[in-house]
Amino acid sequence: MHAMLEAEPPVVIFGNGLGDHLLGLPALRALGALFEGRLALVAMPGMAEIFFQGVRFRSLCETVMRVAPGGRVFDPEAIVQSVTSADLVLSLNPWHSGSVDRLLALWSAPRSLGFHPAFSERLRLDFNVHAADLAFSLARRLNSELRIETFAAPLVVSRRAIGQLRRVCASFPDGAQILTVHADTGLWTSAGAAAYGVHVPPGRLLGNKMWPPERFVKLLDAFLARHPDFIAIVVGGIELGLDRGECGDRVIPACGLPIDVSFALVGRSDLFLGVDSCMLHAADLYRIPSVGLFGPTNPNEFGFRFGPHVHVSATAMDMISVDEVLAGLETMLLSESRSTPGKRQKNAMHEMI
Repeated sequence: MHAMLEAEPPVVIFGNGLGDHLLGLPALRALGALFEGRLALVAMPGMAEIFFQGVRFRSLCETVMRVAPGGRVFDPEAIVQSVTSADLVLSLNPWHSGSVDRLLALWSAPRSLGFHPAFSERLRLDFNVHAADLAFSLARRLNSELRIETFAAPLVVSRRAIGQLRRVCASFPDGAQILTVHADTGLWTSAGAAAYGVHVPPGRLLGNKMWPPERFVKLLDAFLARHPDFIAIVVGGIELGLDRGECGDRVIPACGLPIDVSFALVGRSDLFLGVDSCMLHAADLYRIPSVGLFGPTNPNEFGFRFGPHVHVSATAMDMISVDEVLAGLETMLLSESRSTPGKRQKNAMHEMI
């Protein structure tokens, strides 16, 4: 047994983008199991309730972590007032900042583990592996026999989210198969935001992971015309008018739902289509047959890891054709029909509602 597993009390700190919380979820679950309720968590406000349901922590300290060059900054003194001592500090963050250095100094923990030289034991920051495996390498350092698949179960959402999901699904046609679509993402260019007619704060203008909305409209028209048993549900934060095509009466916008309700809706789906985003990672954990669209980001690092999928990628998002994406969806449907003849397999979220 690794000596760090005897720590009392251990603390893990994690704060990053929304999708990163899903990518790090198997690692958090593994750490929770290794330390059997002894682990304190330092996280951003509200993230534990949304992403880490079912993981038993000794305590939770929530703190704002603001994006800054090279990492995130926060108030180390406030954290130490909440979590007064730590003889082991674990960090799942691929970033590092002066705030982390200050926190380590305040705690003066004899042992620490993370992806930076400031920790007493350093993990290799290898961006050539999948991001979920990179996070899980911390848990494997503590127990080399752990397997990520053991902890990559579907996302657990609250009873409140399940109740709201039931109300949303009650409006769907009886017996309809569901293609859930996530078309928007927080990463944009200023030109792309202007072209799509939406306002994006300057701090979110980081790069374009969007596929042109008019191609989503054409894709949905083609897919729904071929498959009259399907409806398309659009989740996300920005309404892009994907219901304006010839089959628009079977495209249901559901943008603006609470994020955990959107996750649950993805889990209720029969098929998923999306850009590189947190919804894609949720579909992966739910094992929904999926197609992911990638341009500036690498699907080997941020794509599907666990469920049946097709990655469609190009050097730029506008180089991905409607035909390529349609072929990916058809591939997923054919694969599912072969694995479950005559009936697509129901997943756990189907059973819950």
